[in-house]
Amino acid sequence: MIPRSSWLLCCSLLMTFAVNADSLVTVQGDAAKPGRYSFQEGTRLHDVLLPAQVNPKAYLLGAAWLHTPLRHAQERLKLGVLFDLATVKSNALQDEETELAALAERLIDKVQAMPVTGRRVAQLDPVRVELNRGDNPYLSNGDVLLYPPRPNTVKVVGAVTGECELAYQPLQPAINYLKNCPRDPGADKDLLFVIQPDGHVFQEGIALWNETKTVPPAPGARIYVPVQSTAKGDPTPDLNTELAAFIATQPLLEVKP
Repeated sequence: MIPRSSWLLCCSLLMTFAVNADSLVTVQGDAAKPGRYSFQEGTRLHDVLLPAQVNPKAYLLGAAWLHTPLRHAQERLKLGVLFDLATVKSNALQDEETELAALAERLIDKVQAMPVTGRRVAQLDPVRVELNRGDNPYLSNGDVLLYPPRPNTVKVVGAVTGECELAYQPLQPAINYLKNCPRDPGADKDLLFVIQPDGHVFQEGIALWNETKTVPPAPGARIYVPVQSTAKGDPTPDLNTELAAFIATQPLLEVKP
């Protein structure tokens, strides 16, 4: 089998990136004046958020900054996740674990369909950005700022028999949502990952021996049910952590062309 590091290097050398001729930053979503704003070296968040006039009642917890310089690292993250899922599938087929192999195949299809966004976790409340210079970093050409409407659901993804979009329940623990979204036989029975709409990820123990309590999922959160460890010394120890991290790069609002 090709080592993961060599495979990633090979794939990264084949990557190509589109470069915009125009220097622009785009604001989409809940703002009075969304659209494209000219970018110059030294442009900061507030320089764009001020003229865009983001709605004071916008769902700031779900806002997203898609930062161009982060796309390369996230492309490598995606490739690593796909490599690990392919390893899980291959090993499961060798061990005649057909259900686990089918789960890995479904997750491969899911990850392949996810775009590389460059999302950067940041404070995107325009008021706080204006008042605190530390919350007002530099933008890059091609950046996108998204302000989605407030959702009223929570999604359960990963090692489940079928992805579920469930009604948000205030203060409900993540484990409770699984009552209405059955886990796949290949799911890890001890852990969950709560991916909050601002891009922060929390690992939560759900078994008697490792039970932990984290902040309940907010509207728009995603609960990632991890894949169980495989045999043969677990050749993919970082799979679930990295897949949860990649899911966190996906914004609530789809980017418009």
